[in-house]
Amino acid sequence: MRNLMRNFIAVTLAFMMLISVPFTALGASSNLSTEQKYEVLKQKKIITGFTDGSSRLYDSMTREQLAVVLFRLLELSTQATSPSYDDVLKTRWSYNEIQMVSRAGLMNGTNTRLFSPADNVTVEQLAAVFVRSNSLSGGGTTPVTGKVSKWARGAVSLALEHNLIPRLSDYTVDATRGLLVEAAYAVYDEMNIEPLHVRSIEQISNQSVRVNLLQWINYSDPNLEASRFILKDVYGNNRNVYQATVSQDGMSIVLWTDRQAGGVVHTLTIDGITWSYVSASDDATKPTIVAQPVKLPNKTYEITFSEPVEVNSATHSSNYQFSNGLRMSTLQLSADQRKVVFTTSEQSDGRTYQLTIRNIKDLAGNVMDTRNDLYIQGNNDDTKPKVSEVRIDVTTALVTVKFSEKVDPQYANQTYHYVIDKGLVVTQATLDSDGKTVTLRTTPQQDAVYYTLTVSGIPDLAGNVMDSSTNWKFGAVANPVTQAILQSIVAINKNTIEITFNRALSDTDVKNVKLTALTDNGEKVTMSDWDSYVQRKPGTDRTVIVQYRNKSSNPNLFQTGHVYTATLAGVSGLETSNGSNQAVFAGTNADNVSPYVTQVIAISRNSVKVIFSEPVTNVSARAFRIWNNDGNRVDIDRDALNEKGKVVNEIILPLNDELRGNSGYQMQFNPDVITDAAGWNGLKTMEGSNPYIAYFNV
Repeated sequence: MRNLMRNFIAVTLAFMMLISVPFTALGASSNLSTEQKYEVLKQKKIITGFTDGSSRLYDSMTREQLAVVLFRLLELSTQATSPSYDDVLKTRWSYNEIQMVSRAGLMNGTNTRLFSPADNVTVEQLAAVFVRSNSLSGGGTTPVTGKVSKWARGAVSLALEHNLIPRLSDYTVDATRGLLVEAAYAVYDEMNIEPLHVRSIEQISNQSVRVNLLQWINYSDPNLEASRFILKDVYGNNRNVYQATVSQDGMSIVLWTDRQAGGVVHTLTIDGITWSYVSASDDATKPTIVAQPVKLPNKTYEITFSEPVEVNSATHSSNYQFSNGLRMSTLQLSADQRKVVFTTSEQSDGRTYQLTIRNIKDLAGNVMDTRNDLYIQGNNDDTKPKVSEVRIDVTTALVTVKFSEKVDPQYANQTYHYVIDKGLVVTQATLDSDGKTVTLRTTPQQDAVYYTLTVSGIPDLAGNVMDSSTNWKFGAVANPVTQAILQSIVAINKNTIEITFNRALSDTDVKNVKLTALTDNGEKVTMSDWDSYVQRKPGTDRTVIVQYRNKSSNPNLFQTGHVYTATLAGVSGLETSNGSNQAVFAGTNADNVSPYVTQVIAISRNSVKVIFSEPVTNVSARAFRIWNNDGNRVDIDRDALNEKGKVVNEIILPLNDELRGNSGYQMQFNPDVITDAAGWNGLKTMEGSNPYIAYFNV
């Protein structure tokens, strides 16, 4: 029972930690949207929605909601007990769950015989619970720059120091149901982790080991829990594994560890399976700084070293010197000892400060070379971002949210920050390249309904978190045009291209599609004197054929050996973000040949069918002449189409004279009558210096 209780507490602590971390750090599960994770947990009966069918992911999370999810997630057993709290009666929907999580030591009351089930859970409360549960003491040394209650400052500092919560501008805010969903799904996902399939182990340095895999693993954020790896030397000494990072190809993992003594046998246990290796000779490599300082929220910066560094030298302010009078205010080394987080004195907005760093040692005592080529940009931005506009595209039903300034992509792309009433759910949020505009994709909207959008919890690039922005109304688009995505462009001859989309094109789409820009080997092409003719490609509704001419009806526009980049417009609902309405294609040496008759078929003694190589127009009986093999002419009555301006691929010609059986015939063609569909190229009538002839038999 004691071991079971320990397991319960350990999983719960991991759960509370996950509630606090940024969602992009949740590994493979971050491939799903918050709403999709909610649906998974709902199917598993770990979390439930409301009677109106909504998930209310941005609503605050209550203590009893947390208790119920913990109970279901950890599959706690039910036992008959007397009520522990006067404010949680047996008739309350969460009674059993609150009793069991309290009995297991996972949650406590707020006062004597009071649980306060409807109270909200704040970030700082989670930090305090986690710090107490981990037996951490003291006030912490990490600076707390955001808003925090006096009683919680030490706990929040400790939680930040141990990477249990993210840096926020306000730690008194309530945790949301969206955070609860993200955390619960991460725990559920982690409890069902597939064991790693290891091929081999190799040491990279005295503080890093590479784990080569037999099977590819997919992590959107390339980090694993370091606790899955246990490292010891032959003498039984444990070596801490601080960080596990997945390689770019997904086929190996690099572990950052304590310093390993050279030439000693070590064992690495991974998911219960142990591997052995002999450590390399002692480290003589100097530590280096791998990149420029990275700006974090709340005027905080981060410097990353190539290996773990010694804490005293890394946190000594005299080893850091700024230009222009700027001073280092706080310094903190991360748990893996590879990152230094710092704040500064007041900066001048827009001013560039040069940073010189010297005398930092690695764990083996190697001293870095001085770096004086590091820079930060001054920023005194204290203005919170605001929503300036919300509108809906009537063709695509996509909702656009515009902010007053650039916002943090890590938060702007998370769906739980956008809540719509009446059961409508945001399934995708995408920040555009301008950094200010977010496009929202929703579940199907209902006709003749207006919706209200609430946006909250999104910071700007300086870390200032917006105030909740509500009451943004937009009318539903129940049947939007399916988004059109350009698939390809192919030159089928020197002046004709074939354009393919992902969906069927309407007649209006076909009529309006056009090139708005074209480059030839990177040089802009002037198309001011170009005319175009667009038609559907026979046999498909997703492809159009566009023929061009300028002063010549058959110009050499798309030349062999050239690479062209074309920009398209005119199709309703065309996706244009990030250049998706552009395509690259190569020129060709294929000529745009004139249309010609490919086959003549006698379909009766008194009629023939004529088939063309491509769609043609201006079809008339006077374009055709028929002779038998004896040289006698066959009189054509008329063309059955009787619509000269129509574009056709074939035509039937009724005859005045009857065709004889078992006889051969030939058809010739008069010039200046039939043309291609564009009306630019006439029907082929000559083969060199001789008439072009189509032969047929009866």
